[in-house]
Order: sequence, then C-alpha cells, then structure tokens
Amino acid sequence: MDLYKLFTLLLFSLTTFSASAEHNWPMAGGPGGDWTVTGPQPPLNFSVRQTQNILWKTSLPEGGQSGIAIHDERAFLSIMKPWTPKYNPDELKAQLAGITQQKNQIQNTVDREILEVDTGFATLDSLYKSHDKQIDELITIRTNMLLAEDPKQNVIKLRDRVRRFHPKVRELEAKQRQLSSQMDRVRISYSKDFAAIQKTKSDVESKIRELPSLKGTDIVAYCLDANTGEIRWSVPLTGSVEGPYNYGFSDSSSPTPITDGKHVWFVNASGSMGCWTVDGEMIWHRKWTPSAKAPFNKQYEPILTGNWILNVEPLPRHDPRKRQEGERSWNYLRAIDKLTGETAWIAEDAITHYNTPILGTLDGKPYILQGRGGPHEVPERPNGLSLTKLFGDKPGQAVWHWDPQEEVPFGALANQHWDERHAYWLKTGQLKLTVLDSKTGNQLHEHDLFSDATTTLWNKTAGKYETQQDQVIRGVIDLRHTNIVAGGHFYFLIRDKWQVARVNTETGKTEYLELPSQIDPAARELEAWTFAEVQPNNTRNSRGYDVAQDPRIKLGGFTKSFLGAPTVVNDRIYFTSMTGLVYVLDANAKTLDRSAILAVNDLGPVGKTWTVNSITYANGRLYHRTMKEVICISKSR
Repeated sequence: MDLYKLFTLLLFSLTTFSASAEHNWPMAGGPGGDWTVTGPQPPLNFSVRQTQNILWKTSLPEGGQSGIAIHDERAFLSIMKPWTPKYNPDELKAQLAGITQQKNQIQNTVDREILEVDTGFATLDSLYKSHDKQIDELITIRTNMLLAEDPKQNVIKLRDRVRRFHPKVRELEAKQRQLSSQMDRVRISYSKDFAAIQKTKSDVESKIRELPSLKGTDIVAYCLDANTGEIRWSVPLTGSVEGPYNYGFSDSSSPTPITDGKHVWFVNASGSMGCWTVDGEMIWHRKWTPSAKAPFNKQYEPILTGNWILNVEPLPRHDPRKRQEGERSWNYLRAIDKLTGETAWIAEDAITHYNTPILGTLDGKPYILQGRGGPHEVPERPNGLSLTKLFGDKPGQAVWHWDPQEEVPFGALANQHWDERHAYWLKTGQLKLTVLDSKTGNQLHEHDLFSDATTTLWNKTAGKYETQQDQVIRGVIDLRHTNIVAGGHFYFLIRDKWQVARVNTETGKTEYLELPSQIDPAARELEAWTFAEVQPNNTRNSRGYDVAQDPRIKLGGFTKSFLGAPTVVNDRIYFTSMTGLVYVLDANAKTLDRSAILAVNDLGPVGKTWTVNSITYANGRLYHRTMKEVICISKSR
C-alpha cells in the first residue's frame, strides 16, 4: 500500500475511532456516519411538559432545522437569521379583523341607502351577488365529486381547497374584486363614515404588506456549552439564494454542523460553508449557487471523512460534464479540504439533492452509498444507487452502479442505509424493498411489503391493540426519508397513519405497528394515548411569531415534511414526529407490537411544539431541538 492510501485510511480511522471512544457526535450521522452509536444508556423516559430528565433548555431567537453536533463540552447548531418585523403581525391581523367588521356594518347601512337612489350601483351589486351564487355552486359540485371518491375528507377544508384552486372560481373572484373596487368608490363619495373606515383599513393593510418576507438567505451558527446550555458564541453565515423560513422540507439552516474537536464547519443550504475554530475564530469561507435555486436539500447532510468534508453541489463551470445537456443542473458529491476550503475532488456519479448518503466501510476501507432520482422532475438519472470509494488515487470513483431498470416515481428519497453485507433500496411506488450485495451491487432479493403482512393496530372501540396476520396492506404511502436498519430489520415510517413498519432483511416478513398521535401531558399510561387524530400544531418561534407559511406542516404526525433520520442508541431506536413526540422502540423486539414501544416522550406542550430534527447522543445524554429551543436530556440527579 502506498503512503497516500495509508494516510487516507489512517485519517478515516482516527476520525471515526476518536469520536466513538469519547462518545461525541461529530456530524449528522454520529461518529460512524450511520446514525448508530453505543455508550452509556440515556434515560428511557423524559418529558419537557413534566420537566422529567431535562438537564437544561436554551431558548433560541429563531427556528432552525440543523442537527446538533457535540464535542466534549461544546454543542453546535444553526438557526435562520431572526425574522424581525417592524410591526407585530398578530396585532395587525387582529386590528384588521375588527376594522373589517366595523366596515361591513357601515357598508350594509350605506348600501341600503345608495340602492334606493343609484341604479348603476344596483346593477353592480346584482352582478356581485350573481358571482357569489355561481362560486358557491361550483364549489359545491366539485366538493361533492371529491367526497364521492373519499367520504372521510373534512368538508370545510375540502371546500376551502376547492375555492383556492378551482380556475373558474378564481376567475369569478377576480371579477368580484374589480366590482368591489368600483362600488367602494361610490360608497366613499356618498358616506364620510365609510371613507374614514376604508382609509383606516387601507393603512393597516399597507403595514401588513410592509412585513418582511418569510424568506431569507442567511443563517446564524451557534456554539453552546453542552453541560449548561449557555451560548458561548455565534457567527452569521450568509447564503447565495433565497429560501423560505422553516419550510417543512428544508430551510437554509438544515445542514448539521461538523466538528473534529479543534474546528467546526457550518453549512448554509442556500449556498455557503465556513470553517471556524471551536472558539469561534474564522479560518475560511466559500460560496456556491445551489442548482435548485433554493435550499431544497433537507435530505442531504455534510459528512466528514478523513481530511475531507463531503458536500452536495452542482458542477463547477470548467467541468466538461457541465457542457452536457443533461448534466448542467445535476448535483455531485464534492470533497472539500477541511483545512483550506479548496475542492479536492468531485464524485463520478450524480446524486439527487433529496438523498442522504450513508458512510460505511468494506474490508476496513471507507465508502459512501449515494442515490439518484426523485420526484418533481429531479434531473439525476438513471434512478438507482452507487457505491463510491473514499480512498486511494481515485477517490470519488464508483465501484458499482445499480439501476432498478424501471422508472421508480420517487427514486432515492431515503437515507441509503447499508452495511458490510447489504445495501437497501426502498421502491416507494410499489412499496418493495430491494436488497443488494454491498461488495458487488448485485441484487440478492426483493420483498413485497404489501402482502402477507402482520399488523398491530389500535381498536378504538375496544380500547386495545389488535394483531392480525396475513394482511394485504392498502393505501400505504411510506415516508421514504425516515428509515434505519437495526436488529436485522429495515424500519420506516408511514405517512399520515402514525405507523412504523419493519421488514426482516433476510425473510421479507413485514410488520406494521400503529403509534399514538399524541399523549396526555400529565400521564403515561396506555389509556392516556390518543390515536389517529390530526391535531393542529403551531409553527411559532420563541418570540411568538409564526415563521412558517406552508399550512401542510401545521398538522400532526408524520405528514408533509422531511422528518429527521431515526437514531439508534445501543438497543433503542428513536423516531421523532413533527409534533415533538419521541418514540422509543426496542431494536431487539421479537415482534413489532405493543411490547416493542418502550416509551413515548415529549419535547414540549401539545399544539405548540414543532420539529423535524434528529436526536443526538453524547456522553450518556440526548440532545434535541424544536422551533423554539435546544433541549438536553439526562438522567435526574
């Protein structure tokens, strides 16, 4: 073996070993980059609601989605640059609601008087009411059609959705706005009271329009004392393209920091990264422009291996692949020298920005498994997997490629887990698990996850769990991006159903288990669990501002978001829901039933806790975060 290869392997080994030995968490996937760790057992039960096994909490001025990196007495994370409006949005909305009510009262009186003397106004009023009737009829017809397909839908929400998206309704509403403007001019000329209230309403609406956009490019990087939660230092990190605050699928703060104990690297998903000492002194900074023109890469986490930081970026201008029509907007793993910020190499195969590659070893040498393809016309093709080597004279070269040989609708929407024996591909369109040989990339077998399944579901009428064998699963949409391999099983969450499933990677036996959607704030008994109920969840930061505009992420459970990856600590698997529930499962459970649920814990009050983060482990403690705060979980003293 030449000296370069030996040096690369030595660096990789030292990085992995030192972090593991000291029970640190140096990057998103932990010491080994595979989301698994061993060490002193952390507390099984904890609760922010009841202040149970909570060592400290630290409030943050803004929400963020990065994981937490730990080294010795330091914790690293990032938030979005605080959103600071000139006026309080809630106060403005309340003012507007009150003013609108007053205006409507005055308007009703004024309209009756005008209709008696102004035939032109009467014509406008009649036309406005005619449009109202047409709009209601159109919404009713479309709503009834949709209810015929699925009677369980919420009628009020369904009508609202139809109103927002029906093209004819939108056209009629636009005409109504024109009519309303014409009628208001008549009302203003006729009534001083109406003119005054209309001006007041316009002033408030103008202030609302002056509110800053809930989009930004910049983040703030933090270093906290891991023992106390005290903020040691913070630095800004500017980005290149604008992205939404706390979007359910990502924001600029999504990437987890990396640390080696001497340095810390922060990444802004909007297109920048930098290196600091652990005491906050900047070493270098670099920028790029994300190919998606937005920080839509919650799935990807930067990875430290040896002397390199692996990041997902588009090709540089001079790369010959950039000139090829199909590859101009593709993303690639790029190795950045951790001490200089210079590009060391770019991987051979493209990678989708939806995908989180997983670090691992074969015969003691470092490799990374990466995926291609995804929804919304992600360009990287063909769909499939590549195993890329991270050592030798050609790092970044794929040692094998695997193509499913069919157009899989959701591609590599997953953490691509693998080990020395097997690599896994979750076919989400057909819900199948493909198992590959890690060394060759050859397909070994494929498991159908729909048929011959065992289900353990909550019977609400009977008030107990019921297990049924040989079931055919219907209507399942899996949450591709939340999975883990543990205890010989491949685990994944079920979108909208509060269920976890696992597949025996050898036999293909598939089990489904329903999880509670919420727990009673004051009790932990089985009877205190709530099942299959969508519970609204606010998306407010610690200062009380709602900094998320996407209504889909204000619901409960595992819906419409990219949840953080599960974490395995010793023999326990930790899943986190969007509402701040942390499910703890027994990784060695013989059957996936009620007995496999070791605990259901909370990160904050019901309806006021939002998170899409993974749990971090270090020194026998767990670290987590919500939109409002960072939380350290430790056994009570």
